[in-house]
Amino acid sequence: MCAKHGVQLVDDPARSDVLLLANYTKILKDADRALPRVGALCFHPSPLPVHRGRDAVYWTVKNGDATCGVSWFWIDEGIDTGELAGTIEIGRPDVRPKELYEQTLVPLGTMLLDALVAEFVRGNFSRYPQDESRATYEPPRPKPVASASA
Repeated sequence: MCAKHGVQLVDDPARSDVLLLANYTKILKDADRALPRVGALCFHPSPLPVHRGRDAVYWTVKNGDATCGVSWFWIDEGIDTGELAGTIEIGRPDVRPKELYEQTLVPLGTMLLDALVAEFVRGNFSRYPQDESRATYEPPRPKPVASASA
């Protein structure tokens, strides 16, 4: 995707415009967020600010949400609270979490990132606030209970 847009990949965040993260479940330190020129961008498998937290796909299905989606957001000091670069929300297919993630959300995230990179090349780094009136934070999904057999 980057080659398609003429974007050079670098290994050193201090030499980059954007630090790109996906499936990153740790808090990024202030010093690391400050390395790239523009900021650190992260993928999240929900239309933020809905389902902030590490198990967004599980809770989307568990709660029977009518919609699902993806977001690319600029990492700040909070948990999934940074300004949005872009988000897509669609009707949720009736599938299990793994299939929802692999068959719907990853392709949507890739499509959105492609559009964002095209804008980045033009010097447009969109940032807009999350709608806090829609914000939810979900805990980690429950661990399965082991059963003993005789």
